Amino acid sequence: MQENLTLARPYAQAAFEQATTEGAIPGWSNALALLNAIVSDAQMRSIISDPRISQLRLVDLLLDLGGNQFGRTFQNFIKVLAHAHRLPAVAEIAQLFEQHRALAENIAYAEIVTPYPLEAGEEARIAGSIQRRLGKEVRIKQRLDPALIGGAVVRIGDTVYDLSLRGGLNQLSNLFNWK
Repeated sequence: MQENLTLARPYAQAAFEQATTEGAIPGWSNALALLNAIVSDAQMRSIISDPRISQLRLVDLLLDLGGNQFGRTFQNFIKVLAHAHRLPAVAEIAQLFEQHRALAENIAYAEIVTPYPLEAGEEARIAGSIQRRLGKEVRIKQRLDPALIGGAVVRIGDTVYDLSLRGGLNQLSNLFNWK
């Protein structure tokens, strides 16, 4: 995956710059999500990796599947990806594109992991706290993990705040076992 991220970075940057120039960031975002869904399909992956399928036929198939969801410049982008044999990296390109978009739109994505579903008020308080701390609009995704026992783990990008009971017990255990 790290190799795909490295390969994807210049394509994601170019895609974002083109989308910004066109004033069509949401459209490109949707098109990338659709392209990602298409190339992630198991049958499509086998077609992409089949050396007997010409790049021209592959591009035609992708453009047919995307239909009018793919604008003219996005179609050219697909041709570039296919020609450079970068279609397997579309997931990473889409991920990096969304990171560029979040940065440009001043949005932070936070994942909250709890042992039980949060009530709307709890989620709103956490989102408000993160928003005040970062000065960005916050979008929350919640995931359940019963092994946490209580509390929560909050992930914002590469930063993790472990406020769970399990995390506290692990810290206490490490403190007592430290020599």
